[in-house]
Amino acid sequence: MNWTLLAFVALFAGPVLIWRSRRRNEPVYDAERMSETALWGYFLILVGAWGVLSMFANPSDLFFVIMMVAAVLALFAKLRGYKAKGNDKPMPDWAAFGYSNALILALIGVGKTFVVEPMQIPSSSMRPGLIVGDFILINKSAYGVRIPFLNIPVIPVGKPERGDVVVFRFPENTKINYIKRVVGIPGDKVEYRNKVLTINGERIDSVPLGEYRYADQPDQPLQTVRMQERMGTRSYETLNLPGAPTLLPLGVHDFPQRANNCQHDETGFSCTVPQGQYMMLGDNRDNSNDGRYWGFVPDDHLAGRAFLIWMNLGDLSRIGTRIR
Repeated sequence: MNWTLLAFVALFAGPVLIWRSRRRNEPVYDAERMSETALWGYFLILVGAWGVLSMFANPSDLFFVIMMVAAVLALFAKLRGYKAKGNDKPMPDWAAFGYSNALILALIGVGKTFVVEPMQIPSSSMRPGLIVGDFILINKSAYGVRIPFLNIPVIPVGKPERGDVVVFRFPENTKINYIKRVVGIPGDKVEYRNKVLTINGERIDSVPLGEYRYADQPDQPLQTVRMQERMGTRSYETLNLPGAPTLLPLGVHDFPQRANNCQHDETGFSCTVPQGQYMMLGDNRDNSNDGRYWGFVPDDHLAGRAFLIWMNLGDLSRIGTRIR
């Protein structure tokens, strides 16, 4: 589905509904001073603006912008002396929309920006722990309370640890959020060769558990092996597709600091993680577009730590599963 096209349709339909409401002189709600048709019109403008702006900015920041716009509309209405009720100086519908929605948008915006944010898993790169269709929650303050857009921590809280499942802005396109597991923190030497992961020369334990089958496309099922991996006190599962190469050298990008910090060949890669950056890998090691190919994640790209599956409409048994 072309979501961009739908966004533009919403931006066109919203003003049309508002115009029809005024032309018909529809009755207004006493509390909001706005007709139902106008309410839907402004809602469509909001949705359409969200969709269009998503092409230029990270969605995590956009809700903060919408919250601020609603707050400005409410403040402007207050300063101009508009009334939500009564006939002294009734609100125009644009002011009523901001006035009636400012509080709820502010509460959602503050929560989503600084506390907890939902996200849906779009791919199989984190199987078997996370599957397509999982709706997860992200602890936005796990790595500090951050300024929207700049994403700079103003209240330091913690730093990513090896084994954390982290949501971050994709370094090659910060409008997109990625989710991977931290395998290297600043100063670590991370090596992944012939399906064996080592950190600072220490091999990470990985024990086969049995077969794991899945299919992103019904006619192309994959038969992989579940591996129990232990990193420090963390224990989690990864996947190994027998016969698949550890690395596709032609797919490695010319990312910043690659020449001085990394070596890539047919057997895998080794990288020394620069200060202020992190190395991320997917748990589905043979089906993941991760740090092997595009490099390191700067600290100011971190969005938060994933901690809970709160919904999966295709498998309700996954609800409430902790993310390890």
